[in-house]
Amino acid sequence: MHVQAKMLAALYGATALIALVFTWWHIPEYLGAGFVEANKLFWKDALFNSHAAGRFLVADVLILAFACSLWMLVEGRRLKMRFLYAYIAGGIVVAISVAFPLFMAVRTLKLAENVSREEGAALHVIDLAVLALLAGITLAASVVML
Repeated sequence: MHVQAKMLAALYGATALIALVFTWWHIPEYLGAGFVEANKLFWKDALFNSHAAGRFLVADVLILAFACSLWMLVEGRRLKMRFLYAYIAGGIVVAISVAFPLFMAVRTLKLAENVSREEGAALHVIDLAVLALLAGITLAASVVML
């Protein structure tokens, strides 16, 4: 298996871990209510007790989660990946920002099994610079919200 695929899969895995920490940092105040009641309280806060910017982000993430779930199912079926509904359920119960990178890690490794070194797409320096900038902005915003 190509080293670049392993590194990319590891980066996806690290992204999922970071997403888990930063999303679930905000969950403990809901956990004492039990699973069903906690979900009701969480969604009530997210949808009705937040300001316009918060509601914008909720709508944006929900629509993106649907698009990601659709793509995960289509792409997962195409590649004959296993446990597709675990990613969908994970996106609903844990966070789409955790489930989607995990799916991408597994997809990357699955594709690497059948791709020769010449067929692999390499990132350019500008790609890495843009990704580093986006990662920095995302981490900074996540830390500010702690």
